Amino acid sequence: MERGGVSELDQLVCKARRYVVLMAGYDPGIHLGSSLSVMEIVAALYGTGRVKFNVGNGAHNRNYFVLSKGHAIHAVYALAAAMGYLTLDELRETGSLGSRLQNHPEVDTPFVDVPNSGSLGQGISLAVGLALGLRLKGERGRVYLVVGDGELDEGQSWESFAVAAHYNLANLVTIVDLNGVQLDGHSEEVLRKGDLAGRFKSLGFEVFEVDGHDVGQLISALERAEKSERPAVIIAKTVRGKGVPAIEDTAKQRLSRDDALKYAGDIC
Repeated sequence: MERGGVSELDQLVCKARRYVVLMAGYDPGIHLGSSLSVMEIVAALYGTGRVKFNVGNGAHNRNYFVLSKGHAIHAVYALAAAMGYLTLDELRETGSLGSRLQNHPEVDTPFVDVPNSGSLGQGISLAVGLALGLRLKGERGRVYLVVGDGELDEGQSWESFAVAAHYNLANLVTIVDLNGVQLDGHSEEVLRKGDLAGRFKSLGFEVFEVDGHDVGQLISALERAEKSERPAVIIAKTVRGKGVPAIEDTAKQRLSRDDALKYAGDIC
């Protein structure tokens, strides 16, 4: 699907969200809450053709996607299946020995431009380096970077963003999945983030704030960010575990298979 309409993308998100919950029924070890919060963000990128599932690494002048919060990779798997690039049989084997769909991106994970993300903060450094490298090579591609708010506890994150601002990497578009929860609890209780928009602005970023579960708002912010002459960040307010009331806005992860089947049927 190229440049899909909002209603079409909403239907795609609904289908993909069901697939994530079903995967959690087969493998309760996946990061269910994070994958559900980031779903519309991933759909706004792939569903509009900004990034694509079937682009080879040798292609020039293409866009790149870096999921720095690599534990949310199941959102990518689910969306790929919803768009016909993976089978449901493969989704059911997620995390199994021999499956190419593991619980963090690896070197042979499909549809991943930057493997081994998930060690928080490192994907940000990789994305900044990739954006700088593209500019030095004279390529027109952009780097779309998705980070979690808990990830911003890492000092490496802000060092990397300072580099992006210093070199004015206008080909870098960062999206913060601001779901307010991290592994140890609510983010404000673990470590207050303060005025995130102000922190980015002080570095020289152009900042946009949106409802991260509104595909239309996300697409509009992406369009504006792509016109910026500075590095841009979209702060997307989301709900961790969106669509599954038992885990919404909590650090809870696990569902029984019966509960997964129930919630998958109730979503949307």
